[in-house]
Amino acid sequence: MSQIDDALEQGIKKRYWQVLVAVPLFALLAVYLSWLFLTKGFTVKVYPAEAEQTQQFSVDSGVGFFIDNTFYLVGSQARIKVSASKFETKDVSVVASQDTNMSVTLDPLPATVNVSTIPQIADINWSINDQIVSQSDTLSHQLKPGNYQIKADHPAYQPASIFVEAAAGDEITETMTLISVEGNLVLTSRPAGAAILIDGRKIGQTPHSLSKPGGVYAVEINLTGYEPINDTIALTYQQPLQERNYFLQPVQAKLLVTASPADGVLMVNGKPTQSPLSLDAGKSYTVRYEKAGYLPKTERLTLQAGEQRSLNWQLKPESGLVEFTANEITEVFINGVQQGKTPLKLPLQTVSQKIEFKKPGYRSVSRTVTPRAKGLKTVKAEMLTEFAARRLEGKPLFAETLGFSFIGIQPRSFTMGSPPNEQGRIRNEHQIKVDFTRSIWVSKHEVTEAQFAAFTGKTTATKLPVTQVSWLEAVNFTNWLSEKEGLTPFYIVQGNQVSGISPDSQGYRLLTEAEWEFIAKHNGRSTRTSYVWGNEDRLRTNQGNFADKSLQGQQTFIFRDYQDGFAGKAPVGSFKADRAGFFDLDGNVREWVHDYYALTVPNTEHVHVDYMGVSSGQGHVVKGASFKTGRLKELRSSMRSEGSGPEDDIGFRIARFN
Repeated sequence: MSQIDDALEQGIKKRYWQVLVAVPLFALLAVYLSWLFLTKGFTVKVYPAEAEQTQQFSVDSGVGFFIDNTFYLVGSQARIKVSASKFETKDVSVVASQDTNMSVTLDPLPATVNVSTIPQIADINWSINDQIVSQSDTLSHQLKPGNYQIKADHPAYQPASIFVEAAAGDEITETMTLISVEGNLVLTSRPAGAAILIDGRKIGQTPHSLSKPGGVYAVEINLTGYEPINDTIALTYQQPLQERNYFLQPVQAKLLVTASPADGVLMVNGKPTQSPLSLDAGKSYTVRYEKAGYLPKTERLTLQAGEQRSLNWQLKPESGLVEFTANEITEVFINGVQQGKTPLKLPLQTVSQKIEFKKPGYRSVSRTVTPRAKGLKTVKAEMLTEFAARRLEGKPLFAETLGFSFIGIQPRSFTMGSPPNEQGRIRNEHQIKVDFTRSIWVSKHEVTEAQFAAFTGKTTATKLPVTQVSWLEAVNFTNWLSEKEGLTPFYIVQGNQVSGISPDSQGYRLLTEAEWEFIAKHNGRSTRTSYVWGNEDRLRTNQGNFADKSLQGQQTFIFRDYQDGFAGKAPVGSFKADRAGFFDLDGNVREWVHDYYALTVPNTEHVHVDYMGVSSGQGHVVKGASFKTGRLKELRSSMRSEGSGPEDDIGFRIARFN
């Protein structure tokens, strides 16, 4: 080969190696330029300082990589994970448009505390820094770093506590020793000498005292001839001493009473009870079953110890004679069945009977009557033509324009006054037997100052109950209201005194004392109550307007622990109505009633029908309590006082025959 050929060949080889070296360099340069233009670096600062010492980074999603604590993002966004020993891992979003300096704060891992006790017992109340966290035999709980007091509380052991210092991610295991309560049981009985069993094991007889560790014990007391007593007694660190004095009851006899019709009242020695009964052996008992409308059954018996006896009674209906009269000859329907024409006398069962008087061209009249077994009961009807009835239906709207609302009542027979054993009873609360033949309408509220001002011509718009009115002024108001509605006035007033009444009038009037007491003690109730609200000897919250603590220092008697929000009169309807819908029967202001007040004792054996009180007296009866009343006995519905003139806490409400 010539030198020229050698030179050419050498040149070709040189250019080949130059090209071979240049291609990778250009490729690396292209990659570098791409990284330079497409990659963005973010510096990640980790807090707190303890986390920074063990910080670790990883890419969760997206494209990028870390060099030390700098994240190089390739693309528009990614998610990274930041972690450290004893700290919670945190996910962080990285977006190309955000600032390149990032700070991440990690939360420390909670510490786990495990506490057990010696001995190991169930139902321990565990608390951490005085906050109860669980009730179990052991405690397992996670805590944030810090200092804590852990308490173990069980009734049968002395409370125990420990202090722990929790650091991030710590596993803390502790054991607490519980000391049992040293308790004492003192057991006595009447009569003494009864066997004592504790948790089924006999330990002696009463009286007996023994030491026991804290815990719950089943106690049984047995004595021949007496009913056993079973009790459960807990000895705790709060009550390490428990004393019991058991009154043993003689071995009982069993009595089962079945009666028809059902839903009657079963009584033993005059007290209501229910079957089956446990009775003392060897004692005499009077057993009675009664139901309204039926003749009662009574039996006296004495049972032996352990004896079981059954009584099966079938009551017979009880009847009473009822007379039906009307101002026109009318057909009489009883419970929807025609029975004849007035005047009419019929024996009817002594249960509530629905009566209707019907005559063509006249408005029908409905009555409800409960016959009585002894004596004649009279039901009267005032028949009105349709024209007269419509006329009357239009004019009573005058009372409604004054704001009066009425509730229809059919009083039933009962005994006024109070029984001798009623707490707080006053001697003038005579027990008078009364009955009623007519239903009545009674105003829901006491008469207000605004309503009374319509009568006097004065200008006032208050809803406070009117007071400072005399009995005669109250009577004149009812007559004025009757005249406005075209009704015959109930009271016959001559000059400044009432000379009589129109007993057949449907005009407005004052309630009689008997009607007032029926509404306050019997209306809507299955049995008589001592107070308007029931038989509880205490005031409920916002029961009514009485002398509360706002009157302290102004009068002798107040209810110191009671506050009704009013120092004086309250607007009518400010407190909850009774179960029938009447307001302020038990408070706000006292109320004039129709009856005269007299010191003479009325006939307490006779049943007074449509009783309107004695024929004369020194003043008039005042019923109910007021904002000045500060003694519980004066809130009783039987309480009555004499009124002789206007007072700042006496008002009235109105009524009329239906």
